[in-house]
Amino acid sequence: MKILVIEFINYREWTETLGTDREWIIQTTQHRLAASSNEIVSKEGSFLLPLRYDYYLIPVDGISEYQKLEIFKGISSISPLPIRACEEYGKTPLEAQTKATQCLDKLGEGRIEISTSRDEDVIVGHFDLNGFSNLSRQSVYEAFLKVNRIYTSITEMAKEIGGITQYLGGDNIIVLSTIDNISDLIDITKRITDVKLGIGRGKNPRLAMKGATSALETIRSNRELRWIVKSLM
Repeated sequence: MKILVIEFINYREWTETLGTDREWIIQTTQHRLAASSNEIVSKEGSFLLPLRYDYYLIPVDGISEYQKLEIFKGISSISPLPIRACEEYGKTPLEAQTKATQCLDKLGEGRIEISTSRDEDVIVGHFDLNGFSNLSRQSVYEAFLKVNRIYTSITEMAKEIGGITQYLGGDNIIVLSTIDNISDLIDITKRITDVKLGIGRGKNPRLAMKGATSALETIRSNRELRWIVKSLM
């Protein structure tokens, strides 16, 4: 698996120049930048994992060097800060991002380092909570707490197999994983009983995400299913 890590350089120092009435400015800037960056990334066949907002992770298997450069140039053009980026390969997404993160320190502003490793198929697991809508109608905050508890549990389980998780809002949680770990993703549905799982396999990240969402829609129309795999190659 290949992961591109983008760093917004001197992010903390930038926030401290905004004064004490700054949190609304930071939140507005973060979300606008992430929204625009996601459009740039999705156009090239991937999706954005904004994490803490001062670093982005982008899965890039199936994405050409030209497309990676377009992503980098596009985000650089809208960022209030200089950026740098590094792509690395790992046997798992977790290993790849660790290597890419550690690579950043040797790069200057405006630099990107691209891996020459071969592409692999991308696996995305899309988890959805059962009964979330009913709980939300009783207490939206209790529903929020429940999804956060489950997100934490899934994150810890996914980390054991080298997966990377992201909360997408609502009751939607994704795990970026590998072909070798599909059975491990399915095992999570046995350990956490009130979730269903759509697994997508694609030649690039966006197709894998589409397959995972399509798989979830199939599960919703057949309540006897807990998980399903769909390939979009």
